[in-house]
Amino acid sequence: MVQSTILGLREQDVLAWLLDRGLNVLEGLVAFLVVLVLAHFVRRLASRVMARENVRTDVAVLVARAIYVGLVALGVFLFVTIALGNAAVGLTGILVAVFVTSLGLQDLFKNYVSGFYIGMERTVKIGDLLESGGYKGVVTEVAMRVTYMRGEEGQRIVVPNSKLFTETLSVSKAPDGWGSAGKGALDDASEGLESVRR
Repeated sequence: MVQSTILGLREQDVLAWLLDRGLNVLEGLVAFLVVLVLAHFVRRLASRVMARENVRTDVAVLVARAIYVGLVALGVFLFVTIALGNAAVGLTGILVAVFVTSLGLQDLFKNYVSGFYIGMERTVKIGDLLESGGYKGVVTEVAMRVTYMRGEEGQRIVVPNSKLFTETLSVSKAPDGWGSAGKGALDDASEGLESVRR
């Protein structure tokens, strides 16, 4: 009889704990959903403001995504903190996840951050003749992660933005006809196709 009373109390304690945690999980889920909706609206607002300010599209997309991811991370933190009832556990879990992710994506982040700075400072522009790390070519596109160049013989050169950001660059105006060696072959092929059609 004494044992069943002890078991009865324990079962009641377990049920009360589960019910209490269930309510905490529900509250945490509601907080996460509110932050998720807020993140969506803030991202759209940031995109509109940057479009009005004529910020480059790829920079605007990166900033809007960073804001969104930051707010979603805040929502996850709130969910874990409310659900577990302990901010230290929630913060520790998120910090461990961020640390592990950042180790795996370190080079990718470095390229995106470098691309952001290159875009903001406009140190490299389309049409510039660029020499870096033994490669030389005319810049054809500056994206967030990489910069595309056309070499002297017409080859496409892809350079990670972190290289452009950390290494010494030689930037000058491209001479006329630079990187058009492949263009002649393309013109010959076009003329050949037209003669076949006739």
